Amino acid sequence: MTADIRIEDDFELAVAEGLAFKTLYVNVINGPADEATEISADELRDRAVQGSIDAQVGWARRLLHGAGVARDLEAAFRWFATAARSGDAEALNMVGRCHELGWGVPIDPAQAAEWFTRAAAKGHAWSEFNLACLYAEGRGVPFDEGKALTLLVRSARRGNPKAMSMLGRFREASDADRRRQRSAALWYRWAAERGCFRGQFHHARYLVAEGRSGEATRWFRASLAEAPADFRREALAMLGTHADPEVRALASRFDAGDEGACS
Repeated sequence: MTADIRIEDDFELAVAEGLAFKTLYVNVINGPADEATEISADELRDRAVQGSIDAQVGWARRLLHGAGVARDLEAAFRWFATAARSGDAEALNMVGRCHELGWGVPIDPAQAAEWFTRAAAKGHAWSEFNLACLYAEGRGVPFDEGKALTLLVRSARRGNPKAMSMLGRFREASDADRRRQRSAALWYRWAAERGCFRGQFHHARYLVAEGRSGEATRWFRASLAEAPADFRREALAMLGTHADPEVRALASRFDAGDEGACS
């Protein structure tokens, strides 16, 4: 059987959530997924040179992160761009991310938007989310809340928890009718159930408002355990002055280190 290459990581989620880059693996699949074995950086690069699109994207990510190789943002960008010539949606999205964040090229939101648009046209959930953020902020494209919402809904329907959480924020802040505002709670719950720390936090807020403090603290705990330090600091400051004593107690335990919060 000819081996397939499959990229298994949470890179895009990590980038979007602002988390530290996670270790990236490219596995050679000769059978069931549980029989996968990690391939070496040298073999991955060889496969990239030989023209494997998945390997090119995987090699670019290793260069971007410095996973087992020297970090080289310019080389990472070149490999993403090479893979993108095939029209691969993930490669198109990553070229967009490079332009958006200045990975190996100057920051250029307008260029990022063009690449995200190409990938989004192929149904790529993270490109839809990334492009939505540009429209919501008016970066590289004219501000357009309607387009941002349409893209977020598409991304969320493909299972993107970050898009679900952002939709909750849109709905919560909306001047629309109460039915649409109530939908914020649903989007937050769906995001929370799929592991988004922001979704977990906001879902917990709604549960407290419904008088379900015990359930809420479990979601607050899950959020705080996974959130990056800056989010956790702001969240604990807010929870520490909350009207609900159970919520305040949770914040105190995290501040004291009793909850095993991440450093």
